[in-house]
Amino acid sequence: MRKLSDPVRKVKAQVIGLDVHRRMTAYCILDRAGREIACGEIASRPDALERFVKEHVGRRKTHFAFESSGFSLWVYDWLVERYGAERVHVAQAKKIRAIANSQEKNDANDAFWLAYLTHEGRLPEAYVPPTIYRELRIATRERAQLVKRRTKIFHHIRAHLAHIGRDVPTRSLRAIRARRFLETLAAELPGARGYALKLTLRELDHQDEAIADWEARITEMAEELPEARAIQEHIPGAGPVLSAAVAAESGPIRRFHTPKAYAKYTGLTPSDRSTGGRMIHGKISREGSSHLRWALGEIVMACMRCRRGPGVAVGQWVRVKQKRMSIKGKARCAAARKVAESIWRLFHYGECFDPERPFGGRLAGSRIA
Repeated sequence: MRKLSDPVRKVKAQVIGLDVHRRMTAYCILDRAGREIACGEIASRPDALERFVKEHVGRRKTHFAFESSGFSLWVYDWLVERYGAERVHVAQAKKIRAIANSQEKNDANDAFWLAYLTHEGRLPEAYVPPTIYRELRIATRERAQLVKRRTKIFHHIRAHLAHIGRDVPTRSLRAIRARRFLETLAAELPGARGYALKLTLRELDHQDEAIADWEARITEMAEELPEARAIQEHIPGAGPVLSAAVAAESGPIRRFHTPKAYAKYTGLTPSDRSTGGRMIHGKISREGSSHLRWALGEIVMACMRCRRGPGVAVGQWVRVKQKRMSIKGKARCAAARKVAESIWRLFHYGECFDPERPFGGRLAGSRIA
């Protein structure tokens, strides 16, 4: 039976709905009875918001509602600092059907529906993590972007080598032997291609330095987060960067009541369209953070490279599943979901990683003293 985690409660106070954009913000104000008393537009600047609040709020108890977007984070921080998090409601944009399916969708109507759903206590709210989690998210995502750029540089180098019929003598471009080969080749090649290869190697060095700086900062920030340290110590394949990414993207893991709830938050559970007695399970839902799914997938890949310890059971389970399914992605997604449930049990029950329960390994888990 489906149950609501929180009972539906009407907001018995003034509600202001804000449709925040880059340059302007539409607002709609409802009184305690849910009647519209004002609407309009203001500039999306802190000084304009402060003047608006002084004019329409004053000492009245007021709740604010707006959609989660790339433009609304500063509004959330500004309002929470002055009125507290219990009066600031951030809506999940994908779950507001009254706005998404409206036949008259404009900024004024969007602001009204945000205010009305908040007044009725039916606004699907998004979770906004505390500051330390957000700071760590920024750091881990910046490092991930730099790694992607470095990978593109590797492809660019191989493309240059393919044009001249050469190849690197090692499997990895990061090996010392490969770097010496590329530097020698860049010095010997005449014309624009040699100059381009020199600039590409210089750019590669810059990316490596930036990645190293972010990794050092992530390690330092993760020391302040107990969840990151616990994941690194007890989950196989989770190094300092991956454990920090999982902790940052998940937020406080104890807020999830069941392991299935946390697995659903990761977006690694299959979508369900069952009806009329027919069981229809589709692809993974992909809800939540794509960075969290990437981190859990990288943990599985690291376990597949393990030669000892509990990570070996994860790698063996994935290889067997890959042969059965003939699709590597499905097996890795299933393993990542099981790792997510193991992380939940780590924080709720104090259990170390137990490969025998989800992966059929021989090593039994133990409890943290």
